[in-house]
Amino acid sequence: MSVMKRIGVVASALVLVGAVASPAFAADRTMSVPGGYMKHVDNGDIFRVCDTRADGKGIYGQLWYDSFYATGGYKIVLKLSDGGDAGCDSAVHDIGNKGHYVMTVCSGSYAPDPWPNHSNCTHSAGFNE
Repeated sequence: MSVMKRIGVVASALVLVGAVASPAFAADRTMSVPGGYMKHVDNGDIFRVCDTRADGKGIYGQLWYDSFYATGGYKIVLKLSDGGDAGCDSAVHDIGNKGHYVMTVCSGSYAPDPWPNHSNCTHSAGFNE
């Protein structure tokens, strides 16, 4: 094997090792609806719900989880609401590598399912660590 081919093989191997060993990047998520938002801070798995409008409706956030085998579909693992007080409400829920999580946030009430089809609600794409 020529010297140039050997250098190419070694360089390719180093790139592959670097790609496999590199750490995952934090993926914070924020979803907004009229009157507020829900945010997931990946570093610490903090979920925050904030009401930003004094309209009496409140903001309601939920975290849904499907293990794909044990839960039999999506189940609520965290509920947060904010309204009528100063500041935001928050809680911690450890997000694992298994299964699938979806966040929903609504103005005025909790969502009936992970994919609400209402103008006052929205949902995230599925995620995990």
